[in-house]
Amino acid sequence: MRTETLHSGRAGIPLGARAPDAVTMTNTQHVLRPDGTGGYHDPSPLLAAVPGLLGFLPERSVVLIAFRDARTITATMRHDLELTPDGSPAPTMRDLFDRLGALAADYGTVGTVAVFIDDRLVARSPRWRGTALAVDRAFRSAGGLSAAFAMTAADAGTPWRTVWVPGVDRTPGCPFPGAILAGGTLSDPNASPTALERAVASGRRILARRSEIAALLTREAHCDDPRSCHETVPEPTAHAPDVADARALASVLAVVDDFAAGHTDLTCDETNALADALVSVHVRDALLGLAVTGLRPSAEDLWRRLARRLSGHACAAAATLLGHLHYMAGEGVYASAAFDVARAADPDYGLVDLLDTALAHGMRPSSLIGLTEVAYAVANRLGVRLPPPVYEAA
Repeated sequence: MRTETLHSGRAGIPLGARAPDAVTMTNTQHVLRPDGTGGYHDPSPLLAAVPGLLGFLPERSVVLIAFRDARTITATMRHDLELTPDGSPAPTMRDLFDRLGALAADYGTVGTVAVFIDDRLVARSPRWRGTALAVDRAFRSAGGLSAAFAMTAADAGTPWRTVWVPGVDRTPGCPFPGAILAGGTLSDPNASPTALERAVASGRRILARRSEIAALLTREAHCDDPRSCHETVPEPTAHAPDVADARALASVLAVVDDFAAGHTDLTCDETNALADALVSVHVRDALLGLAVTGLRPSAEDLWRRLARRLSGHACAAAATLLGHLHYMAGEGVYASAAFDVARAADPDYGLVDLLDTALAHGMRPSSLIGLTEVAYAVANRLGVRLPPPVYEAA
């Protein structure tokens, strides 16, 4: 069971640029505009933006979009839908809603939209109302539920329905200032402004399924010369930072520079040397700092390559570095997939447990800034200079 919280906002914004406190959807003006046929507001652009917010097309999921105001999303939270045989939310789901409601209140949320995507119940099913009521009760401290919508899939052309709105005794919640259309047809999520903005900002397209994100980390050959491959699986040793760590850190940074220049081939010896470097906790801690530097894209490419090629403790280190990088960028789904790989490679790897627990409890990436400070301190102690930070955490 996975919950993904995507922290919107300052991820990927260079320092010195004008960065919003949270993502302002480029299509918000359409979300809030009456449709012209009777003063009803059309949520279609918001619903089409959901895959762009997540990075993939959700299935059998509840997606909760928390708003700080009518134009500002503070977080997007997705979870697998667990329903009882009669279509009601399972007890574990109710407990989850309580936890996410408290989290939303902590984020300063004033209204939340729920989107149910599930092929087991038709969009018109009256059973969705009970799940929406459970969300509304759990989110009362965060302004309650503003509206709930249901559809069988997040594909273009799929009919959607409004399945819950507040009663007449409550004013409309963010982001809808008034009555909402009862239903419609989903436009192409890949053509939504949110998806296009995502593609420009991160270079990532919307994936068809969450499994495609996991597939980006499937195992591959250890090195680029498999005929003479001689993989080593180093084990960590407890030691104080030393000159060998300094050399190892400098060598890893040189490979990251090579990746940035487009030189991405790795021999067997080079891959083994990287594994040796990553099993040092001091080298790994220093490399966490790359998540906020201009080398972040090339570091991401290298960590992903190594997470697919290494084994044991070294693989766990590479996958944890990758997950941390995604976490700091507010990409919770990608982070959780990387943490799964790290845990599979080494179930006792401590840092992945710390980060994955923080992610599962919705801790903001900015709360992990202490790890960045540690990274720079370790690098300085080793006499190696990391590039200056140019990104802020999401």
